[in-house]
Amino acid sequence: MNTSFLPKRTRASLILLTLLAWASLSCSPIAGQDEPVTIAVADNGGSADLPTRFLGLSYEMSMLLPKDGRYYFDSQDQALIHIFQTLGIKSLRVGANAVDDPRIAVPQEKDIDALFNFARAAGVKVIYSFRLKKGNPADSARLAGYIAAHDADALDSFTIGNEANFYLKTYEAYFAQWKPHYDAILQAVPQAMFDAPSVSGNSSYVPNLVKALFGDGHLAMASDHYYFLGSGRVGEKDPPKTRSRFLSNSLHGNYEKDYAQTGAVLAAQGVPYRIDELNSCYNGGAKDSSDTYASTLWALDCTHWWAAHHILGMNYHTGESVGRDGAFGAANYAAFVQAADGNGFDARPQAYAYLAFSQGAHGHPLEVSVQTDSAFNFNAYAYRDHDGTIYLTLINKSYGDKAQPATVSLQLPAGADVGSWQRMDLVEKDQDVAAKTGVTLGGGSIDSQGTWSGQWQSFEGNNSGSLTVRVPPASATILRIPAVK
Repeated sequence: MNTSFLPKRTRASLILLTLLAWASLSCSPIAGQDEPVTIAVADNGGSADLPTRFLGLSYEMSMLLPKDGRYYFDSQDQALIHIFQTLGIKSLRVGANAVDDPRIAVPQEKDIDALFNFARAAGVKVIYSFRLKKGNPADSARLAGYIAAHDADALDSFTIGNEANFYLKTYEAYFAQWKPHYDAILQAVPQAMFDAPSVSGNSSYVPNLVKALFGDGHLAMASDHYYFLGSGRVGEKDPPKTRSRFLSNSLHGNYEKDYAQTGAVLAAQGVPYRIDELNSCYNGGAKDSSDTYASTLWALDCTHWWAAHHILGMNYHTGESVGRDGAFGAANYAAFVQAADGNGFDARPQAYAYLAFSQGAHGHPLEVSVQTDSAFNFNAYAYRDHDGTIYLTLINKSYGDKAQPATVSLQLPAGADVGSWQRMDLVEKDQDVAAKTGVTLGGGSIDSQGTWSGQWQSFEGNNSGSLTVRVPPASATILRIPAVK
């Protein structure tokens, strides 16, 4: 700026204002400039291991019925088995809207056989639902008896109905219909265990049913459902705004509220708690948001957040067809769908969230303290495995015009050997959160047969107990740090 033609006092004022403006800019995040992040990880030794069947999928009951003479859950379908195993899926819940829909036939013995044969092949346990709305307790008992006799080894628990709080408007009305099914099943299968009540989130039905069943020894878990980003149809009206919500840390406030109202209360009572159906937006998800790379970073952060709060597990709703808009249709939030040529499956972006979680969540969660600018959407989670290996997942959700790499300074607990460590990066090739393809983990993608070619990269460091890494925008980095030998 040329100020030589101005009076001295005016020139001094302008120079001062310019310096103040530059100082203000230097204190604000600047796109492209590295954002410093300081992370301290502590292991106080009191945390329980991540439950074995923490990560799960949820499907409509209609997926059990044959289509064109073939079953979706087919124990001979190696591609489907492989993708379940690759993603680390250990729980398979079947039910959802279709279980209570009169337009959908109730699966019978042959259909049940196909499901459980697949479950054995894939190494998952099944949460099996019975029809509550206009359902017949005797039929529920008969089918429960068949499952107990033939498939107890692959059964997790039974559940009755789906989101009954939408059609039975009071807990008393719900319990009056639910209890006869419960009693009939227990008469047929005295050792039966239940997942209940599988209602829409923050319902009073959860604490009331837990109170009613307290001490009877048959409640495997209390459960409810969440779609944290609201309506899919509303989300589709402004996809950029919706994707921005997917990637905002403000969602953690919603998680905190939901956990305080349900999870924390159940934990204090010693009752296992599972979110047995969830995803981003209800009614099948939002097109151009739930099917994009933004959903990958959202689901990875969401899964780790709830795992760090020690719940029993999560079942993300998926499938070729889901309940939406009063009927059934394709899911925008599906983890994977059958390939158009019928040869295997196409992995959608959200599948990589489950894959990344499975690679970075081993052992028990550790305490993590993150210090960075409050406007910077960055999160970190850590675990310690039985052999002492520490796993950290660092998620940088900044993107677009506000994209910033993160320079992360890590202070690790005693016993971590930072002299030799590994990393794996979750990226989209263009750092584009609106992309629907191009996602990789560890440099590899998931192919149509459900196999993944990603690998860890090895690095040499020092034994100071601290480590500095750089995490690009719109990405996640998983670190694997061995124990000192």
